[in-house]
Amino acid sequence: MDHELLTRLLKGEHVNMPERIALGAWPHSPLEFQDLVGHLAEILRSEKWFPREWKVHEEGSTVNEGMVIERSPIGKYVVRARRAHPTVPTLLAEATQKTFSTPEEAARYFLRWNLKLPGDLDGWKVV
Repeated sequence: MDHELLTRLLKGEHVNMPERIALGAWPHSPLEFQDLVGHLAEILRSEKWFPREWKVHEEGSTVNEGMVIERSPIGKYVVRARRAHPTVPTLLAEATQKTFSTPEEAARYFLRWNLKLPGDLDGWKVV
């Protein structure tokens, strides 16, 4: 699969059928989970943030839910996640973070917990 297309999918973008056909990405065979780990690890080695920069939640603003990975200056990879918490009135947003030593560990965690892989990635089967 084209690296740019795979990166878009890992960022959570949807690719419609006409675009898949135009890109020569249809029909498609299953994707290997380990290949996705390797691809995302390569991105993490060169980018500070994936899929976007983490923004601190400001009281009273909409909660930007999701998971991001930051490559820290000391060579660690920090995975941060945030979700709205509407059932607890005093807690609008709940955030967590986990630190990994390698980009592969961070990528594997992100793919499993944020994208629910192996499984379905915008119609591509990930095995």
